[in-house]
Amino acid sequence: MIKRYLIILLSFLLIKNVYAFDIKKINSSKIVSQASYKVNDTNLVDQENAENLFGSVQDLNDSIDKKEKEIQKDNQNRSQPKYKGAEDIFSDFSKSVVFIGNRKNKSLQGVGSGFVIKHEGKLKIITNWHVIDGAESLSVWIEPKEMVDENFLISQVDSYSAKIIKINKTKDLAMIEVEQLPLKIKPVTFGKFSRNLIGKTSYAIGHPEGHLWTFTSGMISQVRPDYSWRYRGSRHKANVIQTQAPINPGNSGGPLFNDKKELIGVNTFTTEGENLNFAIAINDVVDFINEKPKPIKKKKSEYIKKKDKGNTWIKKKKKKTSEKGSLDLSNAREVDVNGNGVIDAWLVDDNNNNIYEVAYGDKNEDGVIEIVAIDKNEDGNFEVVLFDTNNNGNADEAEIDEDEDGTTDVIAYDYNEDGEWDKFENV
Repeated sequence: MIKRYLIILLSFLLIKNVYAFDIKKINSSKIVSQASYKVNDTNLVDQENAENLFGSVQDLNDSIDKKEKEIQKDNQNRSQPKYKGAEDIFSDFSKSVVFIGNRKNKSLQGVGSGFVIKHEGKLKIITNWHVIDGAESLSVWIEPKEMVDENFLISQVDSYSAKIIKINKTKDLAMIEVEQLPLKIKPVTFGKFSRNLIGKTSYAIGHPEGHLWTFTSGMISQVRPDYSWRYRGSRHKANVIQTQAPINPGNSGGPLFNDKKELIGVNTFTTEGENLNFAIAINDVVDFINEKPKPIKKKKSEYIKKKDKGNTWIKKKKKKTSEKGSLDLSNAREVDVNGNGVIDAWLVDDNNNNIYEVAYGDKNEDGVIEIVAIDKNEDGNFEVVLFDTNNNGNADEAEIDEDEDGTTDVIAYDYNEDGEWDKFENV
């Protein structure tokens, strides 16, 4: 009877001792060895009872470990918000999407979408090149506290002025930056490019036809590597995602998400036919983000081979280029480029096909033409621009678009103005 009482008392003391310590610091083997020592030292229990006590303590420790794991798992589940699907995507990232206005001559000439990323420790905005092409200034609107119609937003809600950081015309991508974006804006999370995307659901946020912050979804129909397309006379090529998520003009530059709330593409264009919508794939977007910025050049004109004579070519093509009076500009379209009331550019359509093959520019408005550009293939882009940098009537510098993709490939210099290009510098 006394032995039984002492065993019960000892077990109680051990259990009380267990709960007196931090659960995380319990060492079961130490507890068991101490218990066995006290039992043998006092000669109160035999070996069988000691083994029973060992088993009781071990079972108690296992039970505590199990409970601790259950508590940890429950805490983890509580800390992770439940995914609500499409609703979750819009609520999390609609404020990451911006409305972009392309302004020229102080008027809005085009609108599009963009989204916020974090790059080199700063918030930047990704959009399509064609959204910002030709802009004299860019305005960016962030989702207001209360959704309003587009006319009210444009005219009354404060906008942010943005500048162009870099472009990639071939992939139809652009990066712009606002000086001080609100810190509350959440940058998007990048996903991965994979052909396994086919059949999965995609989600688009943008401003189709000016309908602000529109949310659409649709199945990914195909992934098309090295896809070529033309838009507004420009040629483009990139990896694209074909999706059934509806997009329209105004969606351009907006994000395409997967069901994990990750960015997988930039919505860019749609073609004739039902549900034929395309987004530039995430791998090309990431490559563009990591590209070193290149100088943004003006449009170019007239393909010139490296052996062509600069001054001979320009005089042959334009007679004497230093004085406006030597040129027949009676049929040219007069343009006030900077809007100050002085005509400083002349556009010539020799073929009467509504495409300007030749452009003359008087940049400093001194009455002398310093710039001559030609669109040889009449695709709407100038492939070569010739400059008279010292105003002496001779072309001494040229920007050349050799592959006619809309960007400068070579800059040519004629240092001695002898009509021969002395140096060619790859861009």
